[in-house]
Amino acid sequence: MTLRRKALFIIILTLISLIGILYAVSRFVFIEGLLEIERHDTHQKVEQALAALSHTLSQLEADTVDRAAWDDTYAFIESESNEYIQSNLTDETFVNLRLNVMVFIHSSGRVVFDKAFDLHNEEEIAISQGVTQYLSTTGLLLGHPGTESSPLGIILLDEGPMSIVSQPILTSDYEGPARGTLIFGRYLDSAEIDRLTQITTFPLTIRPISDIQMQTDFQKALASLSEEEPIFVQALNTQNIAGYTLIRDVYGDSSLVLRVDVPRDIYNRGQTTVYQYVLSALAVSLVVAVMAMVFMERQILSRFTSLIKGVNHIATSGDVSARISMTGGDELALVASTIDGMLGALQESEGELRESESRYRLLAENVTDVIFTMDMNLRYNYVSPSVTSLVGYSVEEFMARTLEESLTPASFEAVTKSFEEELAIEETEQKDISRSWTMELELRRKDGSTVWVEAIMTFLRDQDDQAIGILGVSRDIAERKEAREKLEELYEHEKDLRLELENEMQKRVEFTRALVHELKTPITPVLAASELLLEEVKDERILGLVQSIDRSASNLNQRIDELLDLARGELDMLKLQPESVDPIQLLQEIGYEMIPVTLRNKQSLILELPPSLPAIWVDRKRIQQVVLNILSNASKFTPAGGGITLRAREEGANLIVEVQDTGPGISKKDQERLFDPYHRLEGDRERLSGLGLGLALARSLVELHGGQIWVKSKKGEGSTFGFSVPFEATGHGEEVVETGDKS
Repeated sequence: MTLRRKALFIIILTLISLIGILYAVSRFVFIEGLLEIERHDTHQKVEQALAALSHTLSQLEADTVDRAAWDDTYAFIESESNEYIQSNLTDETFVNLRLNVMVFIHSSGRVVFDKAFDLHNEEEIAISQGVTQYLSTTGLLLGHPGTESSPLGIILLDEGPMSIVSQPILTSDYEGPARGTLIFGRYLDSAEIDRLTQITTFPLTIRPISDIQMQTDFQKALASLSEEEPIFVQALNTQNIAGYTLIRDVYGDSSLVLRVDVPRDIYNRGQTTVYQYVLSALAVSLVVAVMAMVFMERQILSRFTSLIKGVNHIATSGDVSARISMTGGDELALVASTIDGMLGALQESEGELRESESRYRLLAENVTDVIFTMDMNLRYNYVSPSVTSLVGYSVEEFMARTLEESLTPASFEAVTKSFEEELAIEETEQKDISRSWTMELELRRKDGSTVWVEAIMTFLRDQDDQAIGILGVSRDIAERKEAREKLEELYEHEKDLRLELENEMQKRVEFTRALVHELKTPITPVLAASELLLEEVKDERILGLVQSIDRSASNLNQRIDELLDLARGELDMLKLQPESVDPIQLLQEIGYEMIPVTLRNKQSLILELPPSLPAIWVDRKRIQQVVLNILSNASKFTPAGGGITLRAREEGANLIVEVQDTGPGISKKDQERLFDPYHRLEGDRERLSGLGLGLALARSLVELHGGQIWVKSKKGEGSTFGFSVPFEATGHGEEVVETGDKS
């Protein structure tokens, strides 16, 4: 195939590939992105529908509370006054509140008043047997353990689902004891669903799970919905997409399926855009291909033919003095120039070869290192003149000596053994013909002394890569040898010092552990006694003292635990109990635990958390300890009216957690020792309690998880403490327990 045909084939193939890639990218990137947007939009509409349904329940609850917590109702449940019924339980009341059922039940269980109402025909009807059955068979709607009890939700009846709210009958001041129960009910019928549709602006459909004639799409959605996937989205056809979710009844069981129908305007518009884009790209590509072929013919192929003719002429004539003439500054002109340069180099190669040989001999005779060659019998056949300054022998004298005479016995034995090993490697198929080996050898001098040299040797080879001799370079390493011996002495000395330091550290850690044990023993009964006193003491003055004792004992117990953890960390005995943890749930729990502290300090705590994060494999208790420590420090240093922000994000394979405050900031000097044990900021040692172990322990726990901890701060601009932990285990993932003193 000619170059011209190949070029045409490549252009056509490139054009087809380009169109295919453009279509694939548009289809699977752009359209997939639109599909993801469509699914997300449908997901949000399902959440809006649930919010609208929850809102109607809240309104129904508010209406029920308004009637149940009323002095007139409180009196009516005992007196059963007709005046109350005529004034407050008329048909107009049912219409205004959109109620289908209203039941007043005395605390003894007697039904004082019940009424059912048809909102469509605006007339009183018989109360449903299903409602009566719920009131007689369940204690959930009738039992109110407290004045704030308010069961509400959905119940399933034969005539359809009903929203129902139960409230205890109290005084207008919401005081008891409750004299009975007020129940409001509203059917979740087509009229109510149409009202929800008007609120959400998109169609809604609700079906009972027990409906055996449920449509196929409902059945598929029901099989896909779960606790982990509470919302399911699927396309019904090319024009509509639907979102599904489960609705729980008053008992918390899934009883209904909610469907939201959404038109697929985004998807259909995307399809049209992709087709238009691909057709436009095809037209542009055809024009570019024709122009590229014309340009290649005029600027490349014709000149390339001229270059081939010139090379063939030189090859036929054998005249290396001839040159190829080609104008231009492109690659073809560069190739022609390169060929001309190669022809000129051929004329000069023989002279340069002779000059190279002369330079090599001059180099070998003047370097300070000794260059030598040996045959396969380990006899010298060349030694550079520098051997005289090294060992005192002339070149002729040294070459007349055998290798055994030139080396000490130990060095000769080492060379012989190494040579045999290299010959064995030569017999294998995995040999590396460019390999070399290095040895330290002791040479005999002419005056009887010895000198240490470093010899680097490699095989000389023939055209078949077979070893025919040895090429080597020797260098005097006497000074380096002496320096290494001194270094080894220094290393031994350093080793002794390190052992002494480790012994001192062990003694300090053992002292800390003994101190913790001695402190733990008396503080344990103090804690137990204070907790018992808190339960028993009723006198307000004494109770305040007991609470103070309990707080102080708990604070001291925490400091002792920090000392114990620090001692375990220094002994490498601080271990983890890893488990799979949801970081969002963990950080929310910690935030809720810190809210009372920040409120007491007149500060605001903000949680900036994403909707979801991957699970992390960590020790839940220890990560909670790290975050609480950082949040507590932020609260201590943030003034009243300031703010604290807890945020988290996914960054590569790590979870990043940061706590930002609006405190006074930390200087660069203090930041350098901030994570050291017992270190406190200058000026805070008298103002704040604690041993200064919190951040040091936090760093140990984070690093034990395979992560890092840091601080970013400027004076007067607040501080941001952050740490990272990998989502997957990094060597500490096995189930372990803590060892050491537990007292």
